[in-house]
Amino acid sequence: MSERPKILFVTSHWPAAPAYGAQQRVLNIARLLGRFGDVSFVIVPTEREDDETARKTMSEFDVRRVIRPAEEARPKGVIGRIRHEFDPLYMAADPYVVNAGDREIAEELIGQFDVVWVHTIRTANWFRFLRWPHSVLDLDDLPSRTYRSSARSRPSKVRRLLDLRMAWIWKRRELRFRDRFDVLVACSEDDRRYLGGSSQIQVIPNGAEIQPEQRRALPESPRIGFIGNCTFEPNEGGVKWFVSQVWPRIKREFPCAQFRLVGRGSAGYLTNLGQDITGLGWLEDPGDEIATWSVMVVPIRVGGGTRVKTADGFARRCPIVATSIGAFGYDIENGKQAFVEDSAEEFASACILLLKDPALRKAVSDRAYDYFLARWKWDSFATTVGAAVQECLDRQNRPGS
Repeated sequence: MSERPKILFVTSHWPAAPAYGAQQRVLNIARLLGRFGDVSFVIVPTEREDDETARKTMSEFDVRRVIRPAEEARPKGVIGRIRHEFDPLYMAADPYVVNAGDREIAEELIGQFDVVWVHTIRTANWFRFLRWPHSVLDLDDLPSRTYRSSARSRPSKVRRLLDLRMAWIWKRRELRFRDRFDVLVACSEDDRRYLGGSSQIQVIPNGAEIQPEQRRALPESPRIGFIGNCTFEPNEGGVKWFVSQVWPRIKREFPCAQFRLVGRGSAGYLTNLGQDITGLGWLEDPGDEIATWSVMVVPIRVGGGTRVKTADGFARRCPIVATSIGAFGYDIENGKQAFVEDSAEEFASACILLLKDPALRKAVSDRAYDYFLARWKWDSFATTVGAAVQECLDRQNRPGS
């Protein structure tokens, strides 16, 4: 790129908010975009931010507009139902919408930029723009895959069928994303293939920052830990499954073991669901706490895209036991960089194996750290971010575009 393009980043997440998965993706991709162009933001938050989050964001980035979406009743009646079920271009699938005045302001802003980078289809649809010009859609998860994974974990046949129906509805919508946006960004090669492949789809994985080296300080009573926003349904559901199905098996082998939760909502009711569970809430720097864990668990059973916490565990040299969804997108060899198990019995067995064998813990965490350095640092994705921007610019100059 001979000249620096102007890039408008549209997202519902404040880049400088207290750390969580989507926020980390927005922050790090914005910083990488800043290597290739001049980045400005339109932020469309559904929750009220604190003053420090706003101040820190505006000190690092050019925030052109903060737009507050309103909740809107979903269309009712036969026509609304038919559109929801069968129209692949239906956009009112979420209870939020941007008002007409803010929509006009956003449309005017879009015309002033060379590239519009939109984070998630959910946020894009709040504007009710069918076609986003000179745009990149960052799909950090795919709704159809989330519903399909949810169907697999449902005990009720009716709920499974309802989730499979929603997976089919969203799959039809996802196949039209290439008509609505110039470039799509997926989190893994698997997601890229799922969307049909082609040069229109780039892969920017989730990664992590290199962490300062910390001495592992394991207490006498072994600790297993989880980090994540526990008010986010996939995290909450994963922790509940672990506590009810896996934790009792571990406690039989290690009666003094402790389960430690870090993240928003972790100090609430989840700590009362089993023995020796401690919720620490959100920690600005969880490094000292994670350094006391013998094992990090990623027991996520519902989701699309990839989990930032998995790459973060690699970066912190903490051995991981994850479900296949928790490890999705990282091309992990089971037992080498991490253990990947979906049944409660095998998940518990992997945790117990690591708790019993310090040499195995070190070998797994060392291999995972080397793997992280080679493939999953945020800096590793700079070339792909630049390629997505260039592809978007090139498509504007092609005949018939």
